[in-house]
Amino acid sequence: MIRPPAARQRLIKSFARDNKGNVAVIFGLCAVPIIIATSIAVDMSSASHMRSEIQAAADSAVLAAATRLAVGAEDSDKEALAMETFYANLSPDLAGKVVGTPDVHVNFPTKTVQMDVALTAESLVSDLAAEQIVLHINAAATISAGTPICMMALSDDADEALSIQGTADLLADGCSVQVNSEDEGALHQNGSGTATATSFCVAGGYDGTNYSPEPRDDCMAEKDPLETEFASDWAAAHIDATECTYSDWPQINSSSASTTTTLVPGVYCGGLTIKKGTVQLQADGMYVFRDGALEVQANGTLKGTGVVVLFDGDDSTRLVTQAGASIITSARSSGLFQGIAFAQNPLSIPASPNLIIGGGSIEINGILYFPEQPLKITGNGDIGTTASQFAIMADTIAIEGNGQLRIKIGQNYTSTGLPNLPAAEETVYLIE
Repeated sequence: MIRPPAARQRLIKSFARDNKGNVAVIFGLCAVPIIIATSIAVDMSSASHMRSEIQAAADSAVLAAATRLAVGAEDSDKEALAMETFYANLSPDLAGKVVGTPDVHVNFPTKTVQMDVALTAESLVSDLAAEQIVLHINAAATISAGTPICMMALSDDADEALSIQGTADLLADGCSVQVNSEDEGALHQNGSGTATATSFCVAGGYDGTNYSPEPRDDCMAEKDPLETEFASDWAAAHIDATECTYSDWPQINSSSASTTTTLVPGVYCGGLTIKKGTVQLQADGMYVFRDGALEVQANGTLKGTGVVVLFDGDDSTRLVTQAGASIITSARSSGLFQGIAFAQNPLSIPASPNLIIGGGSIEINGILYFPEQPLKITGNGDIGTTASQFAIMADTIAIEGNGQLRIKIGQNYTSTGLPNLPAAEETVYLIE
């Protein structure tokens, strides 16, 4: 049917005024951005949750590694621990969605552990906006400055690894005492003697009451801080390949206690006894005593500036001082064996302990290092009273008698040439 012109115009105007169809078209056009926005919001919310979980895992990882750093564990050990802790703190669902390997960096000079995580996760709802979400997480932990450890009993299982008996007093002036043994009686005190330090930490247990402050038990064992460098220095000095410079040196028994005998650096085999008089070691010298004891008797004195005395050989090889003997020495401030005053090859095990009996003047500036050997300190005199830097590290340490043993490490001890020592009373905390 053909409509007249006027009717056609009325129909067109009526269609133009009808907006029912426009609503459907507009809704369809708006639905796409609404869906995209909703998808992005859901994905961002999920990403925020993932970021929080990953950050918590990374924080736990660097704290765990920094705690290991505080006790001197190997670099690889701390990196592995950080990775293990990180993944152990991720949910299985999130761990399965992420790829990539966190980067762990251990900075020894600043005592800092840092973890950088660059992880990529698939979009959880839609790929309308993005196919992947990339997350970057950083975490770092460090260790506060603690108190240097100036006495360490290194054995990991000995009963009475550090023993303080009788009326003997132990004073660790401004430094701490560490006992690595996990035995329930690793630290032992008996008698009226006292033990005073900034702190006492024992991996196992302790008995006795005369401590100030009270020891902490179940501590983590500290790594021997000298082991690696000592072995390197021993090899560099070619000690094992060096033949005897002198053998069966005659007993030094001067007619007067004021008489001085000078010894040159070298390897002394068969032992050496200083019965009377003073033996002067040449400055910056290295003295090795092999297959025999270095014995300083009551009227004998051993002196040396910037020297190191080493023991190596059969089970007769050790340090012995009798009551009234004097040792006045200082360690090297640089070069091989710096900071070490007396030390014994870990493979050289004496049948009897290294023995220091007080009563004379014992002033040793440096470290006594007997990593696999026992050390016994006894007598009625004061030991270490005037030394400015004096530390003891031995497999086991027994302190007896009625004298006082004083050890001390100053806050700036490394400036005197001593190697870095582990510290106690450290606090591990996040910095990033």
